[in-house]
Amino acid sequence: MATVSHVKTGSELRTSTRFQVGGVATPMVYEHGFLASIGIGRFNQARAAVNLSEGGVLVRTHDRMKSGTKVKVRLEIEKLNDIIETEGVVSWCFQCAKQETNFYAGIRFTNMPPPLASKIAKLRGYFTSPEYRNKTAHQRRRQETLGFEFGS
Repeated sequence: MATVSHVKTGSELRTSTRFQVGGVATPMVYEHGFLASIGIGRFNQARAAVNLSEGGVLVRTHDRMKSGTKVKVRLEIEKLNDIIETEGVVSWCFQCAKQETNFYAGIRFTNMPPPLASKIAKLRGYFTSPEYRNKTAHQRRRQETLGFEFGS
């Protein structure tokens, strides 16, 4: 007799809570390989970071990235003078419906050391705190008034 197991789909696949990092994290995403590791042929695919969790990052990219591609990820959080650097795999990549020159890629982190996961959890605490939201509310209202998309 065959048994049916539950297959996780959609948002159920996420094991960590995401938080917005648009406008505060400068990303660098490039294919992982020998040449890139020594600085040859390294091309930053990322335009902007959108959100982050211990499980991965959503980035806006220049071009479509192939699912399964191994990548190196580096996020610089200038306001906190902090860096997150790890490896990942492109889980999916889709073209933006509103702007065909933009693509969005979901990158799942691999081989993440526990101290780095802890750092991301602390960043979530800071970026989702009432103090941070109040501090940045004026800036968001000003950008919206001027017609800028926050975090682009």
